[in-house]
Amino acid sequence: MTAPPHVPQRTLALGLAILRISLGIFLLIWALEKFAIPQTTVGIWGHFYMIDIGAAIPYVVGGLETVLALAITVGLWRSVSYALGLGFHAISVASTWKQLIDPWGLYLFERPQHLFLAGVPVLAAFVTLFLLREADIWTVDGKRSGAW
Repeated sequence: MTAPPHVPQRTLALGLAILRISLGIFLLIWALEKFAIPQTTVGIWGHFYMIDIGAAIPYVVGGLETVLALAITVGLWRSVSYALGLGFHAISVASTWKQLIDPWGLYLFERPQHLFLAGVPVLAAFVTLFLLREADIWTVDGKRSGAW
């Protein structure tokens, strides 16, 4: 895929690399939390997903999420890894729908919940990265295909 005529290919590649790396690091931070404070993951899954998980599950999920975060960060298996990152984050955002519809805590909560709104532009960034994955050429996949 080439950049539109008014956008230099190098500019598009740089923008997508910045987006990809920041999203990969974002996921990596959440993955590492599952190792550092696994009880938080148990609480989140119980509260937001209504799933009671055992003490070992945060480590399994953290390991898988670490692999996904690293794949996204370096642009490995772009179609699959970007889609998985988008899908998992979409589920995360959807599970916070109550916080999203009452960010100031006026009806459903006793205090503001507006920090959950930050997940929405992150979701938009995942959508953008997925849609432009073929133009994201400064990646492991891009290197292997000879795109750069």
